[in-house]
Amino acid sequence: MSPSPTIAVVGLGPRGISVIERLAAQLPAGTRLTLHLIDDAQHGAGRVWDTEQSRTMCMNTLSGAATLFTEPGSSVEAPVVEGPTLHEWIRHLRGEEIEGPRARLLAEHPPQAEVAAAFAAEAAVTRPDSHPTRALYGAYLRWVFDVALARLPESVTVVRHDARVTDLRDTGADSDELTLSDGSTVLADATVLALGWQTPGLTAAEQEIADSGHTWLRPGNPVDQGVHRVPESGTVLVRGLGMGFFDTMALLTLDRGGRFVEDPTTRSGLRYEPSGREPHLVATSFRGYPYLPKPVFGSLGPRTPRCHLKKAMAELRGAARICFDTQVWPAVVADTYEAYYRTLARVRPGSVHLDADDFAAALEELLLAGGITGDLGGVDTLMEQHTSEPFTLRTYTEPLAGFRGTRAELTAHLGERMAADIRDALDGADSPVKAALWSINASRKLVSVLGAEDRYTRESRDGLYATMVGLGQMVGSGPPLFRSRQLLALVDAGLVSFLGADPQIRVDAAGFTATSASVHEEVHSDVLIDAWMYNPDVRRPADPLLLSLLDAARARPYALTAADGTPAPGPSPEVHPASRLLIGADGEPDPRVMLLGIPTWGQMPDTFISPMPGTDPLLLQETDKASRTALRVALGARVPA
Repeated sequence: MSPSPTIAVVGLGPRGISVIERLAAQLPAGTRLTLHLIDDAQHGAGRVWDTEQSRTMCMNTLSGAATLFTEPGSSVEAPVVEGPTLHEWIRHLRGEEIEGPRARLLAEHPPQAEVAAAFAAEAAVTRPDSHPTRALYGAYLRWVFDVALARLPESVTVVRHDARVTDLRDTGADSDELTLSDGSTVLADATVLALGWQTPGLTAAEQEIADSGHTWLRPGNPVDQGVHRVPESGTVLVRGLGMGFFDTMALLTLDRGGRFVEDPTTRSGLRYEPSGREPHLVATSFRGYPYLPKPVFGSLGPRTPRCHLKKAMAELRGAARICFDTQVWPAVVADTYEAYYRTLARVRPGSVHLDADDFAAALEELLLAGGITGDLGGVDTLMEQHTSEPFTLRTYTEPLAGFRGTRAELTAHLGERMAADIRDALDGADSPVKAALWSINASRKLVSVLGAEDRYTRESRDGLYATMVGLGQMVGSGPPLFRSRQLLALVDAGLVSFLGADPQIRVDAAGFTATSASVHEEVHSDVLIDAWMYNPDVRRPADPLLLSLLDAARARPYALTAADGTPAPGPSPEVHPASRLLIGADGEPDPRVMLLGIPTWGQMPDTFISPMPGTDPLLLQETDKASRTALRVALGARVPA
């Protein structure tokens, strides 16, 4: 008997799982196929969602806002297979009855009893608007993985490999040989790379840090960074004030025996009881301000109108090139200011001097006249004219603009602002500030999709689009409220202070010296934590698999084009949008290798976001495309252009 066609799936986190599920959804019974599944991390969860990690680590997503299944109306070609959302699966774990078509997979493939037992305490208190532990989400992913495998036809042979792919080479016989880190090899007719986060090579500044011999926690997944190397006292520098910072903060306090106790007399509502094993964290970042806490809506977040942005998108639908600064950003700003004003008029009508509809009309007139620009001057003036509680996005795009003082003064200043952020988060839908920022957050996907595949000029991509992305992350990808409360409690306990914006790091024999644009003093430490995850960058390749593809001219950077038409290499390997096949140095699609997800972020939209119910997730659209391409390639069929 001749060997069966072979597909390799490299990476078994959410995208790899979804590729398998999409294969199972479309494979006819009796189809002979060998499926090689390759990952050196936990199969079905990957590194980020490993089920064995500390339960201190939580998701940045709500329990009711996560799924890995397609839904009716999804933009997929393989059959839709409905399955439970994360929260529905958790409800099933705690013994609740799930109704409707999503319950079928639970009935056919019940989760293991030991999983329900291991997460019983957490499952019992999880609500749709809870932030589950990453381990619990990992357990859900592993269940989806098991379901996908079980739904494959019996004619499919599955071979699992606990290893990394270190090399991929053309055999010259319409197949590739994949060399694995354990020394074995796999022959594949088609290969799907679902690689997730990829670490690029060191920059010159990072190489200097690495060569210094001082303790450096390089950017990465916090549970893999090696926080055990951080001393239990002294001063530790931390760059980054996003989710990586909050994770690191939790690992260095809660996981070292510290306790946060409810205390209504404090401004955070918490009091920290130290274990004595905590260092003092001096935190800094580009903006110098911590990511904002997510609002408490008591349910999933509200839908936002975004009327101005949707109108601009409709007008730009056929445009080949778009200047984000002048054609998109003003509409995003108009939606933001209108959301603030309408909410303020509803909750504190005495603070506005103009009817909300009249303000919206004035805002529209300003927008049409080109009066909303990057400096926000015209729209800020309009706001100041019509309310005693004016709002400006500058508070968040440049949160420390004009501040200059001591570290103690800055920490006191940020502490007061963080207390206000917490109050706004608690106000939820009744906070005008959160209404404005929620509009920014909700615009991110639309803006990303609009500019996909180099539609934004490179100048505007590097300009206000970059501002929009950073702002959206700060106000929309912030921590659960309880983490912000914990941070403020640590500030009040004297265990966290702030250095400010735009940090500069100097390395010498004594250690690291940090300065910033905000504080006129230096901070010294022999420990530096970079608390973020790299964006993958093909221009600084370090992964052996990627290097082998580049060396064989089977991959090239996706070019981003300036307004004058001049191209320059971008950070992502180029892929063919309809098939997800890699584009080689000759500009042609690779015959056999596909690439999905996060590494393609410079070309494709929305690559970092996990699938959310009711949103026709782009992640599931791309895994559907890749699975269909892989089958066509493996079975010898032509891949449509």
